[in-house]
Amino acid sequence: MKGYNHKKAAQLINYFAAYNQGAINKMKAFKLIWLVNRLHLRRYARTVTGDIHYAMEWGAVPSNTKNFVESKVAPQSTEKLYFDQFLSLEGQTISSIQEVNPKVFSETDLEVADEILKNYNGLDQFELAEYSHFFPEWKRFQEKIKKSGSSYKMDINDFFENYIDERGLFNDKKEDLEVAKELFFETANA
Repeated sequence: MKGYNHKKAAQLINYFAAYNQGAINKMKAFKLIWLVNRLHLRRYARTVTGDIHYAMEWGAVPSNTKNFVESKVAPQSTEKLYFDQFLSLEGQTISSIQEVNPKVFSETDLEVADEILKNYNGLDQFELAEYSHFFPEWKRFQEKIKKSGSSYKMDINDFFENYIDERGLFNDKKEDLEVAKELFFETANA
């Protein structure tokens, strides 16, 4: 599979922070990344960050991004140094310390990020966490999480399942999803 892109992840958080007057709650940023990745995958057969997502008590989490944001990587690692160049974490708030570098994004990356911000930025981190509990990739592990409190690696196949709500972003024609899924797995294994 295509690897994790720490530059896109950091810049996506930076993009969200800039949209929110320069700062964003950490958990909210993680949920927005999951939504961006989910929507972009369904439309364009790839995620934006290449992250691996986990189902946790508070919903869907992009695990690689969580690790580098929370300094669970070596302090001198490329990922951490890049993050520290653009963002700072204080408590639960990630602040932008340098302008977004849009060159890391494709046109479709920004299109989807803007659509997610338009539809979900008004929700706080707890509302987004609760919202993520309705999606198939989290629901699959709901009972296990309730019993153990552990985290479970989400199955990327579940991202291609529809979730129907008033926003309508994740309710696509089955044929379109099958094409995107096929393309994703073709390029992931190339």
